[in-house]
Amino acid sequence: MSDALVSAILQQLTTIIYRELEQEGKLLTGVGKEIKSLRLNLESIHALLDDAEERQMKDKSIKIWLESLKEVCYDLEDVLDEWNTALLKMQLDEADQKNFSLFKGKVCRRFLPCFRCGQFVQRHDITLKMKDINERLDEIAKDKDRYQLIPRKVRQARRVESTDFTEVSKLHGRDEVKKDLIDSLLCGNSDEIENDVKTISIVGMGGIGKTALAQLVYNDGAVMAHFEKRIWVFVSEVFDLSRVAKAIIVGLEGPDHASALNLDSFTLQDLLEKICKDIERKKVFLVLDDVRTDESKSWELLNQALSLAAPGSRILLTTRKNTVVQALKSFTVFNLKELTEDVCWKILSQEAFMGRGDEQCKNLEAIGKNIAKKCSGLPLAAKTLGSMLRSKKTREEWTNILNSEIWKLDLEAVFASLLLSYFELPSAGYLNSSQNPEMEITGVEHFECLAAWSFFQDLEKYEDGSIRACKIPDMVLDFARFLMGNEFMVKEVHPHDDDIRIELSSEKTHHLLVVLAENACIPTSLVGAEKLRSLSIFKSDHAEEDKTGNLFIQPKHLRSLIFCGGNINGFPEEVGNLIHLKLLDLSRSKLKRLPEAICRLFNLQSLILRECSLERLPDEIENLVNLRYLDTTGCDFTYYPKGIGRLTSLRTLLGIVVSCDHNDDKKFSLGDLENLCHLRFLALKVEDGQIDANEARRAKLGRMAHLEDVKLYGPWKLQTEMDNVIKVLDPPLRINVTFPQ
Repeated sequence: MSDALVSAILQQLTTIIYRELEQEGKLLTGVGKEIKSLRLNLESIHALLDDAEERQMKDKSIKIWLESLKEVCYDLEDVLDEWNTALLKMQLDEADQKNFSLFKGKVCRRFLPCFRCGQFVQRHDITLKMKDINERLDEIAKDKDRYQLIPRKVRQARRVESTDFTEVSKLHGRDEVKKDLIDSLLCGNSDEIENDVKTISIVGMGGIGKTALAQLVYNDGAVMAHFEKRIWVFVSEVFDLSRVAKAIIVGLEGPDHASALNLDSFTLQDLLEKICKDIERKKVFLVLDDVRTDESKSWELLNQALSLAAPGSRILLTTRKNTVVQALKSFTVFNLKELTEDVCWKILSQEAFMGRGDEQCKNLEAIGKNIAKKCSGLPLAAKTLGSMLRSKKTREEWTNILNSEIWKLDLEAVFASLLLSYFELPSAGYLNSSQNPEMEITGVEHFECLAAWSFFQDLEKYEDGSIRACKIPDMVLDFARFLMGNEFMVKEVHPHDDDIRIELSSEKTHHLLVVLAENACIPTSLVGAEKLRSLSIFKSDHAEEDKTGNLFIQPKHLRSLIFCGGNINGFPEEVGNLIHLKLLDLSRSKLKRLPEAICRLFNLQSLILRECSLERLPDEIENLVNLRYLDTTGCDFTYYPKGIGRLTSLRTLLGIVVSCDHNDDKKFSLGDLENLCHLRFLALKVEDGQIDANEARRAKLGRMAHLEDVKLYGPWKLQTEMDNVIKVLDPPLRINVTFPQ
């Protein structure tokens, strides 16, 4: 988290500096030294964050240091937002003045009087804040030296290497898959051609028991008798072909002979030739444990070296990534599933009850079985929890661990909103990619990467193979809770709670989730919400009308505001002062009107209004110059304002109804799409289903280089009608056009 935050700030700082230069330094002067110092400190800290975030698990002082860094970065991000907003307002104000000079006498509504730079921008205040933050960051940068942190370029992976040994007596729930795996290793010798070394893969998320199963098979008596040579190689994050080749030679030659060869002096070619020579006509069983790279060239070289092994030789690899399985062309794949709760309890109790008497075990059994449910079917989690419980003597101590289960559903809701922000919408601001400047594409890549690493469970996919929904394991959620600490707070509100005030537990609380039970009222105020950065309120649709009051305007530094479901009578105009807001989600709410002040949210990037009760969008929506995602699916607006066509940052535009009358100066028409050249996803409905050829040509869909998917809603039923619509619109041939019913 700290690493992503610092990366985002460095990127934001660079962007703002360029924008300031474009403005010829009109806004801030005399802060060049501060900016230079900020960048140097951030860059020097950034290089050490991988090591610091790993070591915080064991070293509390490093965790505290990271928390201090995060607080400073949050404050710096706020100041940069203020600076960026002031620059945007200055640019827009200058554009407004030019427009006014061109159209004298015409009242220009685009900018309210309060937008005037001289009234809004407090240059001196921003400069003072920058200096204060720089002083704090200086102290943090100095403190880093005492922790002896290792830069990411020279840091070595700390994961303990696996070996070929496991305690067979403690491996539960894998008897059937073990049998099938051994059958795959031993069968098929007679009909196999020479130089045919088949690969078998065990795939599953971390902690599922891949390595333990491989160890069990590796040491099976029938397997030991079947193969002339057995070799175990731990691969892990960095696939170093030379290191893997040396490990294979040690397995073939034996440690003593291999030591005498001085393998460190061998080139990669020498090592591969040595493998070819040693492996020829030997029936070999090679285990490659924890493979994480799918770079095909390295695997091709290794496969060539192994190709002279005797028929019936096998490679068994364990991995979290399906792309590795594809790269190695596995002929058999075993996808490890989660264990049952009973098996998890068996593993947990074996660890937790070690050295306890029968009476004490019986006393703790009921609580223990409930704790076993938290393991999400992961044997490693069961073993770890069991080891932790071994030192807990009383029912109270065991109950404290069980009570953390309350976080499951709450964190799943938060993760859902965060994943929406991080992986589909450009709202969190922490996605960076040197390869692709599009945040949405980078977000999807990150999400799919996590899915490929088995970070999620129970994946549901669309027909095209993209991921629709998933489940996050309890172990991951609990780990997230540990990392977030006081940053995150959940508050449940029940129907009979009176005068609901939410007091944040710590000034370091930055994320609040409020879960409103059916018929519960929305809280009237937040206490200590000054530094709150995300507020998510999930509410039943069956509730009395609520007044939001000051709830949404108290947290001045909100980046994300989600209010899903429920009946609220209006947003206060002061919501326009939430200048940091990037994500606003009002899906399924019964809100009738959005205040025009919402158009002052220049940093807003995502506006989600799915199935809400709004009657229309604000007329001045064109002022949301950074809006990238607009979703009004399921809304019944009287019209869509013309200003949508001026939102040139849009990447996703969903649920829009377009007119074919370009003469209407209020309605958004089909041809107004012409300037939205960055669009990637488009879902629209044409009024009356009538597409005017001139308007269609003006839309210029065929010139939209980034367009990937178009959904057209209308009365068209016959294929010939749909073909005519596509012909008139003339979208790029490469894109997918569908006509959902």
